[in-house]
Amino acid sequence: MLDRKSLLAELAAQPLDFSRCWLTAGGALVLWGLRQATHDIDLGCETSLADELEHAGFPEAQKPDGSRKFHLPPNTDVFENWGRGTVDVIDGIPVVSLADLLALKRQLNREKDQADIAALEKALGKNRT
Repeated sequence: MLDRKSLLAELAAQPLDFSRCWLTAGGALVLWGLRQATHDIDLGCETSLADELEHAGFPEAQKPDGSRKFHLPPNTDVFENWGRGTVDVIDGIPVVSLADLLALKRQLNREKDQADIAALEKALGKNRT
């Protein structure tokens, strides 16, 4: 599990241009203070950064929509053009806004997302719809 300190340390160790990527999902919830820890780090990125990751030889998988997913060991996955919306900077890391995280979690709507949805709705002062 990655707490705030270990999450930031792992991000700092990655060869990423943070002007072209953004933290989303569980890691974003950790930096927003809505979760204590996350299992992994999920980032969205611009196509230009995805091209660089491909050329650098990072393990790649193609998603059904044609976008790419890259794995950066030990715990980071980078998804081309995924989960972006309004971005705020927290501790030097671009992080997707709470409202956009809620939209993403509602779209995924997996059982494991339900606690996150509830925490986001509470933080945003919204009722379940």
